[in-house]
Amino acid sequence: MEVPLAPSAAPVVEERVAPRLGWRAWLRPMLRSANWSATSEYSPIPRSVHVLLWLWLFALDALKLGTALAALPRFPDTAAGWQPVLPLLGRLLLEDMCGALLFYLTWRWLIPRTLGRARIMQYVALAALLVLPYAALLGWVTTQTSRKSVQVSAYRAPATTNKQKAVAEAIKEHKEKPPMPEFWMRIISAGIIGAFIVGSSSALRITGDYIRGQRNRREMERQQLLTELAMLKTQINPHFLFNTLNNIYSLTSRKSDKAPEAVLRLAEIMRYLLYESSTDTVPLSREVAHLRSFLDLQRLRLSASAQDAIQFDVTGTSPECAHPIAPLLLLPLVENAFKHGDLTARPVAVHISLVLASDGLLRFSVLNHVAPADAERELPKQPGGVGLVNLRRRLELLYPGRYVLDVQSPPGQHLVTLVLLG
Repeated sequence: MEVPLAPSAAPVVEERVAPRLGWRAWLRPMLRSANWSATSEYSPIPRSVHVLLWLWLFALDALKLGTALAALPRFPDTAAGWQPVLPLLGRLLLEDMCGALLFYLTWRWLIPRTLGRARIMQYVALAALLVLPYAALLGWVTTQTSRKSVQVSAYRAPATTNKQKAVAEAIKEHKEKPPMPEFWMRIISAGIIGAFIVGSSSALRITGDYIRGQRNRREMERQQLLTELAMLKTQINPHFLFNTLNNIYSLTSRKSDKAPEAVLRLAEIMRYLLYESSTDTVPLSREVAHLRSFLDLQRLRLSASAQDAIQFDVTGTSPECAHPIAPLLLLPLVENAFKHGDLTARPVAVHISLVLASDGLLRFSVLNHVAPADAERELPKQPGGVGLVNLRRRLELLYPGRYVLDVQSPPGQHLVTLVLLG
């Protein structure tokens, strides 16, 4: 017997109705700063901005008060004489307070939450919401504090014999004209002033932030350059040490008695690298002495009769020359001459020249001979060129637009000339 199965209940789908967001929830994301840095938002307002704002407000007050005093028969010298001006003084004080509040609200609240997030339409809308109450309040207060009883109106009466009748007709004709919408005119006037205050605050805030950003950007670029220069300088020491150890290895492999002297020379050079080259510039005399020590180390690779194959001519300097130069700037050029040059060339294998002119122009040239390539044996490809790459980068950072690095390769020779402008 078949028992009829009860129909399966359909799955109940719960429909979730999205809750309606109130105006506060809708307004909260608009009022929350997202991309504006906390440092920029809560940084104190510059003192110069305070001074400029209040000087402008007090200048307007002085102009309005001077105009009101000029309309009086004589300058008030008693308390009773100042009584008609008291409503004007109270209105000016209220205008200053409202103007300052509008200025600071724009600076602290409006700019970070609108233009700080690149939302121009929100800026325009919220700026209008700030200006409207300001204009309505000051327009109403100005209208209420205006003393219409002291306003003098002049009417031109037609030339006639009956003076009283002519004046009465002129006044009647004036009264029949539609009254001037004074309240709305004052609101429009206050709105223009409020818009000017918001615009001035926005312009000053944006200009200040732009100048501050440019200053921070320049400082970051300077720190980046200093870091890069420090890294380039630290790469010189291992590069030089690597080449010098190769030379010492060649001496020890030949059981040369010059190996201990080479180690001593290396210690002197390393002392200069560690303790005297950490500054931004060094006297040229110290750099020349360092190059002489390096050349003495390289001469140990030559025989006693071939010491003149390495020549170093210096012109225009003295042992106490204080002409500033970046440390270890000339060493890479000399290193490459010994690394890639042919020291067996005679009578001169490497010729180095340094000339310092009276106007501060420095010319440094290195000429070395290049051994002919061995066609029967393929030379191993070794990584190199680190010294020259670092040198070019250091020149770009330290002497921008003030250096010339010329590399020439005549037959059998290699000539590098570096010119530094004083």
